[in-house]
Amino acid sequence: MKRILFILSSIVLVMSLIWACTDRDEPMRNVDQSELEKLYKDIEKSAQQFTCENAGEWKFTAIGSKACGGASGYIAYSVKIDESTFLKKVEQFTKLQADYNQKYGVYSDCALVIQPKGVTCDNGKPKFTY
Repeated sequence: MKRILFILSSIVLVMSLIWACTDRDEPMRNVDQSELEKLYKDIEKSAQQFTCENAGEWKFTAIGSKACGGASGYIAYSVKIDESTFLKKVEQFTKLQADYNQKYGVYSDCALVIQPKGVTCDNGKPKFTY
């Protein structure tokens, strides 16, 4: 009986420690998540600042990092923007997302994100062709 009580007490103690560690990481995880979302919105705003009228003036690039590898998506952008600055922000976001995934043990569906073949314009918005 003492042995069963000791085992149960040990399980409760370990679970309490795990819960306490998880609880402590949660505020920081929310801050990191918020930072990622803010940077993505900034990237998206830069990419979409021009109306898509001529598909020849649009490019795309991979963005983000899935937990099991590869890009989490693609983003279209106008060649009229400061491309160098834009691509540096995309690279920064991708690295931060990879770091976030590793830091918090994020899981992914590991589905391959298909790379678009190009960009067309549809009602002023860029659309990918596959």
